Amino acid sequence: MKNIILILLLTLSLQSFGQNNYRIEKSIWSYTKPSEYITRVDNFEKDRKTGENYVKNQNDGTTVSTHDKILVSIAKTDSVQMNVVLASYKDNGNIERFTLKGYAEKLGEYFKVNPKNDNPKNIVTVKVNELIIDETTFYVISKTINYSEQNYSYTSDYYVTEIQGKEFSIAAVYDNETDKQKIEKSILESTFE
Repeated sequence: MKNIILILLLTLSLQSFGQNNYRIEKSIWSYTKPSEYITRVDNFEKDRKTGENYVKNQNDGTTVSTHDKILVSIAKTDSVQMNVVLASYKDNGNIERFTLKGYAEKLGEYFKVNPKNDNPKNIVTVKVNELIIDETTFYVISKTINYSEQNYSYTSDYYVTEIQGKEFSIAAVYDNETDKQKIEKSILESTFE
């Protein structure tokens, strides 16, 4: 009986700090959202369709997954489109075709083009780096867009890896240093079992 009460108390304390576990096939990803962030439901249909259309127009063998599974979407309580995190997984056809590093580099090239085409005065900086999170190799494609005419910039980071034969990704978008640090910390401290 004492063990049951102890387990119940531990479970409640973990939940109160925002830690959740998400299944990716047979693996478990444990993630604690940053303070001041809430779990939300969002419609990503427009972004998904934009990506699908781009892939279809490339004719380079890249494929579109039709089995995307959104694990979690969180946002800062006062955010509409900024300071958000989205984690999902899908078929790994592109990783199989290009390797994880090759796929990350292809994504980096795509991120350099869009949205610079919208306005040539936009300054777009893209970096692709390898990163280890809980002994799992990720590639992080980091894109910063500086809208010089509006004196505004934001960064989107796309973490991608292969877990249990699936492409697992975490997308984060932020527009200030405080939220960047909170989001990065929450991602880097996540674990896999």
